[in-house]
Amino acid sequence: MVLKHFDFIDHTNYQLKVKETLTLKPDHLIIRVRPRGGQPVMAIPGLTVQEPATAVKKNEQDVVDAHDTPMLVLYGSNLGTAEGIAREIADTARHQGFRSEVAALDDRVGNLPKEGAVIIVSASYNGQPPSNAKKFIEWIEQADADEFKGVNYTVLGCGDHNWTSTYQRIPRLIDEQLCSRGAKRLSSLGESDASGDFEKQVEDWTEQLWPDLARTLELKLNTDSKSERSSLSVQFVSGMAVTPLVETYDAHAAAVLENRELHDAGSERSTRHLEIKLPEGIAYKEGDHLGILPQNPPELVERVLRRYGFTGAEHLVLDASGRSAAHLPLQQPVNLYDLLRHSVELQEAATRAQLRELAAHTVCPPHKKELEALLDESLYMKEVRGKRVSMLDYLEKYEACELPFDRFLELLPSLKARYYSISSSPRVQAAQASITVSVVEAPAWSGQGVYKGIASNYLAGLKPGDEVVMFVRTPESGFQLPERPEVPVIMVGPGTGVAPFRGFLQARHVMKQQGEQVGEAHLYFGCRNPEQDYLYKNELETAQQEGLVQLHTAFSRIQGEAKCYVQHRMKEDAHLLIPLLENGAHLYICGDGSKMAPDVEATLKQAYVDILDKTEQEAETWLNQLEEQGRYAKDVWTGI
Repeated sequence: MVLKHFDFIDHTNYQLKVKETLTLKPDHLIIRVRPRGGQPVMAIPGLTVQEPATAVKKNEQDVVDAHDTPMLVLYGSNLGTAEGIAREIADTARHQGFRSEVAALDDRVGNLPKEGAVIIVSASYNGQPPSNAKKFIEWIEQADADEFKGVNYTVLGCGDHNWTSTYQRIPRLIDEQLCSRGAKRLSSLGESDASGDFEKQVEDWTEQLWPDLARTLELKLNTDSKSERSSLSVQFVSGMAVTPLVETYDAHAAAVLENRELHDAGSERSTRHLEIKLPEGIAYKEGDHLGILPQNPPELVERVLRRYGFTGAEHLVLDASGRSAAHLPLQQPVNLYDLLRHSVELQEAATRAQLRELAAHTVCPPHKKELEALLDESLYMKEVRGKRVSMLDYLEKYEACELPFDRFLELLPSLKARYYSISSSPRVQAAQASITVSVVEAPAWSGQGVYKGIASNYLAGLKPGDEVVMFVRTPESGFQLPERPEVPVIMVGPGTGVAPFRGFLQARHVMKQQGEQVGEAHLYFGCRNPEQDYLYKNELETAQQEGLVQLHTAFSRIQGEAKCYVQHRMKEDAHLLIPLLENGAHLYICGDGSKMAPDVEATLKQAYVDILDKTEQEAETWLNQLEEQGRYAKDVWTGI
């Protein structure tokens, strides 16, 4: 406890003399101590305790003399990743003397400044622009030849290489359109891959950005800006506060009506079906997403409290003066336990920035070297990201790490909303929506204990009557039933990928009851064993009996039989699928985007080659055209 809170000062240059060997008592040892800086000040309940005045001003020396060059940082972002990077760049820019602001791409249609720098960070969504970048893309594609003459810009793209045909499509399009219409590129196009070393790619690009700006804009920048800065000030007080994430997502509290297990006896895994009563005024369509704001489990929060010696009953006020902390409740009292449970991610793999900070605050030289070694590219990918080892894991492992709590809190990313395909139709139940949740619980890749998914286990533990914070979003992929019900549909949804198709089938059932003609429908569903994890088996078989759909099932874990996946069934049905698609059918894929969806696409393209005697390039073009025509939609996710 003394070592934790005080620095020891050897003011006499003491040389060890043993006074008593039994307990190794030193003779005439006098040491001065001083309180350690950087630790949050504990408060007696009911009293406000102020940090030293120097804590608030500790970053002023990091800021260079402001040259006040304007910088506009724009983002196109559906799930918040690109927006977060944009805000980080803008905050760093302020420390470099820029006068920076952040906005969505659509907010600056027709209004790109011709003074200073324009930095654009954008993602693609299955090759389409994010929802807050659609108007911007339309504008730059229709702009005059010299529309952007005088604009100084650079672009950073966020993508996933698993989607080869559309990888980085929107960032590349922005870069090409601006350059071809007279804008000046300040730094080369950056491309970051969600299924690669995403953090390093973003970090490498942003590190190169500043010298490029200094050269092209003839500026003097802060050469020390690479070092991490702490901009979060913590005061422990009394009082209460709420998370601003609810406002960020325009979320609402909703009641859980039902939570039941979908797997049968004998299954070692779990998938839950939740029915949620929608708040008044909230509506949805088949194919929409339900966003959930989860909570960190108590045992994870307790680990943080134990590491820093807190009880969780403390209250604090946060104040940030630099890097974005929009997800944190600032300048208002908040309970520490609530803050850790509702506002920050505690289980994500440690980033390189976090590892650098851990190493910098570790006083044991061997342990410091171990942490620094993890910054190596291959070692980081294998030992940190590959094993999902968190910053908290390392803090517990290395007790000699004295990372202050305020810096720990500042380094934690915002608690992210999780998105689930709605598995019901409003035509059947407009006042409630269901989601289908695969519960993640398995031996940790680190070899230490069990890894539990934050959101899935939170949802699995909810009981009827409990409240959940939620919101509805419509995906940009056009994942909706055809406007004309007679149009044929092909649905591919193994595992929980079947969720939106349950809603589709409910809608088709209502349409048929109302006398509408519904077209031919095929559902390719896969699971491990039909006796254990065949989700909604009775419902799907009933739908088939009613003539709403033709089922094609694939089972991968039946003892004594070869593994069979949905793409295998689709290969067998190539003679059926290609003519359907050639005659106007709509194709939908939902589920795993890292392997299943690319395998399905590869199967379809090969079927096109085989059935119609086409080339591979023609097959690639054909699939892309299906998507451009709005007849192919994907609702997929990867493991990152």
